[in-house]
Amino acid sequence: MNSTLSFREIRYREKRKKILQHAARIFAKKGYEKASLEEIASRLKLSKASLYHYVKSKDEVLFLIQLEALEEILAVVEKVNATDKKPSAKLKDIVTHYIKTATQKNIIGALRQQELILPEKWRSKIISKRDKFDEACRKIIEQGIAAGEFKAVNWKMSYMASMGAMNWIVKWYSPQGELSVDEICEAMVDFILRGFGADEAV
Repeated sequence: MNSTLSFREIRYREKRKKILQHAARIFAKKGYEKASLEEIASRLKLSKASLYHYVKSKDEVLFLIQLEALEEILAVVEKVNATDKKPSAKLKDIVTHYIKTATQKNIIGALRQQELILPEKWRSKIISKRDKFDEACRKIIEQGIAAGEFKAVNWKMSYMASMGAMNWIVKWYSPQGELSVDEICEAMVDFILRGFGADEAV
């Protein structure tokens, strides 16, 4: 079986990606509930019928944006875990990439929405991806503890605080804010590594 995508399939994926990017920006600006497929189609100069060729509902748009973001993050986690870096360096790379992904204009609007508003068939897939991310991060922390690099009094509490802080960024981040994405990454890495009792931030 030939795994090479046809020109038509490539064009289809490129067009759908563009639709998702515009949709996420509208979600970020107006909120998911107030946005509509008609507005998304209008922004791209498409008829609603043409839009339905790529996505069938607003729920599906939200699902696809969240799925794409999580798959991108998981791909980075896999690459980081394949290196021989020490646990603190791995955790720094993952936290940095997570924040840089979550604050992208074409993603943040969707990540601000609770996955609970998605139909079960899609919600379970998003939760499954998040669980994989959670498991990968926990393993890195356990490696750091085993190596004596992390010395937190209660690493599970430190972990929950860290994940809560990271996930909350999409709620308050603004491109017009006082801190740049790089500055947020630096501060968050310092906060998380010190929370796990690392001797120093990487």
